[in-house]
Amino acid sequence: MTSRLIQALLGLSLLLNTFVLAGFVYRSWIAPPFDMHRMPPPPHGSPGLPGQPGGPRLNPVEMVARDLDLDAEQRKVMQDLFDQYAKERRERLQAIARLREQTGVEISRAPLDMAKIDALVDQVSQLRAEQQKETLHTLIQLEPSLRPGQRERLQKLLVDRVAPPPPPRPPAGGPPRPPQ
Repeated sequence: MTSRLIQALLGLSLLLNTFVLAGFVYRSWIAPPFDMHRMPPPPHGSPGLPGQPGGPRLNPVEMVARDLDLDAEQRKVMQDLFDQYAKERRERLQAIARLREQTGVEISRAPLDMAKIDALVDQVSQLRAEQQKETLHTLIQLEPSLRPGQRERLQKLLVDRVAPPPPPRPPAGGPPRPPQ
């Protein structure tokens, strides 16, 4: 082979490698990840369905109701309960947001008043505990309107979501030491 042919092939190889490297850099650093391409955003001005991307988030009671596969008649019977829960939850979350804002104001002050900050944190904790209790009470109120299979599913969901079992503990002596 002539030296000109070898130089042309090396130049072509260099050009090809440059394009491959540029594509790799573009794909890994510049272009959005693949997951972004799978689902287009909802049309502007129209929200998505509840619980779907772009739509309103479901509250815990609505998530359990969805998991129980309630039929239209059951939803109709329970609608007042859902509405009351959603209203109280919304009010409680607004109160928590106000308390968190007050906590931020107190923290930004030069001489920190830990008594006020502690009181605000305690109030937020109290509201969160009340919210968890209200969620549990509302879920238990669903039971009379459920079919037997749905009742069993509700019990399982309550255990899984409200009081999940503790994670397994390591052995008494702790994990074995690695060899040295």
